[in-house]
Amino acid sequence: MKAKKDINIWDPNEIVYKAGDKSVSAYLVLDGSAEIISADGVKLNSFGPNELFGEASLVLKSDRTVSVVAGPSGLSAKVISSANLKKRLQKDVFLSALVRKLETRLIAANQKIDTLSQETKKAK
Repeated sequence: MKAKKDINIWDPNEIVYKAGDKSVSAYLVLDGSAEIISADGVKLNSFGPNELFGEASLVLKSDRTVSVVAGPSGLSAKVISSANLKKRLQKDVFLSALVRKLETRLIAANQKIDTLSQETKKAK
């Protein structure tokens, strides 16, 4: 990973962070893509330009629950610090509550996908 001010650049397929890592920032994709991978190795989603990832663990004050790798063409993303995100959410109580609720649902859905994936592997 290379850093320029508040922009990070990853090579294709380079790890951005792993499930279990401490959460210190979120990222806004500027160029390329990011792939979200469950702790069990299942691809959950991918994000492209102008999409945000990594915010769930910041909002919920938890360690990372998924891994993220740069997409096949690499990834360039603006780093959004925990303090910056917190400051923005404090300005709007409704938005803050909505984001927290959506993040909680997303984490539950990711965990369910992980469980189903493990059950499918065991059944084979």
